Amino acid sequence: MQEIKEYSFLVLSLKKQLSMRLFYVFLCVLLPFFSLFSQKKNIKIDSAYQVLKNTPSSIKKVDNLIDLYKQSIRQKEINKTILEDALTISKNIFYIKGIGVCYDRKGINARYEQDYSSSITNHKRGLSYLTQTTDTLLILICLNNLGVTYRKVNLEKEAFNYYFEALKLSEKFKDKRSESIALNGIGNVFIDTHQYDKALYYLRKGIQLEKERNNNKGQEYGYANLGEIFIEKQRYDSAYFYIDKALDLAIKYPRKEGVAIKYTLFGKLYQRKGDYKKSNEYYFKSIPQLTTFKNTRYLSKSCLNIGVNNLYLNEFKEAKIYIDKGLFKAKQINSKENILLGYETLTDYYSKTNQFKKALNAQKQVLAVRDSILNEASQKSFISTQISYESSKKDTKIQSLAKAKNESDDKANSNFWLFIATAIIGLISILVLFLLRRNKILELEQKNTEIKNYLLQIKKLKTSNQQETSFSKKELKEFELSKREVEVLKHISNGLSNAQIAEKMYVSSNTIKTHISHIYTKLDVKNRVQAIQKISN
Repeated sequence: MQEIKEYSFLVLSLKKQLSMRLFYVFLCVLLPFFSLFSQKKNIKIDSAYQVLKNTPSSIKKVDNLIDLYKQSIRQKEINKTILEDALTISKNIFYIKGIGVCYDRKGINARYEQDYSSSITNHKRGLSYLTQTTDTLLILICLNNLGVTYRKVNLEKEAFNYYFEALKLSEKFKDKRSESIALNGIGNVFIDTHQYDKALYYLRKGIQLEKERNNNKGQEYGYANLGEIFIEKQRYDSAYFYIDKALDLAIKYPRKEGVAIKYTLFGKLYQRKGDYKKSNEYYFKSIPQLTTFKNTRYLSKSCLNIGVNNLYLNEFKEAKIYIDKGLFKAKQINSKENILLGYETLTDYYSKTNQFKKALNAQKQVLAVRDSILNEASQKSFISTQISYESSKKDTKIQSLAKAKNESDDKANSNFWLFIATAIIGLISILVLFLLRRNKILELEQKNTEIKNYLLQIKKLKTSNQQETSFSKKELKEFELSKREVEVLKHISNGLSNAQIAEKMYVSSNTIKTHISHIYTKLDVKNRVQAIQKISN
């Protein structure tokens, strides 16, 4: 009996070993296959790009390059060189629509890289070209993109203006997708400015449109936004209702970290209600998915809020662990909003644990981060103004050249058909002369004279068409500033301080202050940023 058991055990062991070997063989065969499949997808993009590079420059080539760039995004192997080539060719052949699309795409790239100043500049350049085309859809996309970026830098007024322009245009041309994006954008602007009733109006209209379009993703966003509004209005039952609806859609139609983000909203809801344990449960639920999809910003915020909750629960050791985690991740991505929250929470932690010296140091960090946010916004405003001014000059020249080229093409086209018409008339004339055999010499000379006149006209048109158009540089408006005030304003635009300006102009700082005071009065502004913006505008 013992031998039978041993034999059975041996057979089972052999079976297991055999099955494991087969599994490893299968794995070794399958992994290279998947690797090869992945490589083929990449090779497809690269090979198509190489083929396109060797084709002559044309509108079709630009359109194909832009389509290929979009395909590289879908395959998560973004090749920005393709977009840059499309832009260069568009400029060389004066393809206005192509230039506009490329700049708009560059704006999106800059936004994803959190370079919002560059994003705004590129979107504006794109819009200046696209408005010269008849493609309303591209104009709408660019307007909404500008609204999104302005929201990112907390310039709600500018964001609202672009969203509202997109809304009016989309309603006029009945583009429901763009209309929905604009409505949600306006709703979010009102959330940012704490005008919750107005936000509800626009967001509900947006959700209704998403229902008509059967867009589950759009409905999910809309319900989540409604839930956040009701949290702020302290209507917690309504908040729960809408966040739960958003969560149901996120679970039913999974999309990256969509479920985790809804968990963070539940965490925020219960934190506001004072149920800190329940809040932590949802924040903990969000962490695995946020980690998987590398959403560091939300992951940082979840950790920090767990720290906040633990402070309320007097679990100081756990609080410190998660505050440190959240702050570390916020610094990894340089998220000023989360860094600020981290140091504020750290200040509370040190205060509650009677570490007052450390609390003071943490509070100093809070003030430093706030100052850096303000300084960064000011600096970006200066840089954006300068870039916009330089870009506008280049774009004006390109657009003028493109206009001249279009006129040239139109005239050349007219000349071609004029030449064809002339040739036909000549042939008919010769045929008539041959058939009628009357006044052969006289009529032939007359027709030859007509042909010469036509050719002369063609030559004149071609000659006049080849003349270059002169372009005048954009001049700044006069604000009745003195020479010294203009010089001071120039130094201000370069970001110099009063002391630096005084040193360059060999005058005292008080004199510079007097000049600046006069500049503010004449321009009717209150600070340097407004002065530079007014001159630029």
